[in-house]
Amino acid sequence: MRFTSDRSANRRPQAPTRSEPLNDQRFHDLIGKASAFFATAERDMVAEKAAAITEIKALMAEYGLTLDDLRDPVEDDSLRRDPSPH
Repeated sequence: MRFTSDRSANRRPQAPTRSEPLNDQRFHDLIGKASAFFATAERDMVAEKAAAITEIKALMAEYGLTLDDLRDPVEDDSLRRDPSPH
């Protein structure tokens, strides 16, 4: 019995290609869309950071925490020690 390979079954379907040529106008449109996308992503990061800070402040107020409560005492001790002479 002989096995035959069906290579066409193992191929990925090709992604549809756009038939519109990449002229100057289309290029500038694509650059504009990319710029808008990255600007939106940046705004989201700023908003997320502001939301995280607000949440942290609210939790600190809820539990009566200060910045001193957040500091690691071991780390503070290591910063106070005299540097090693070696």
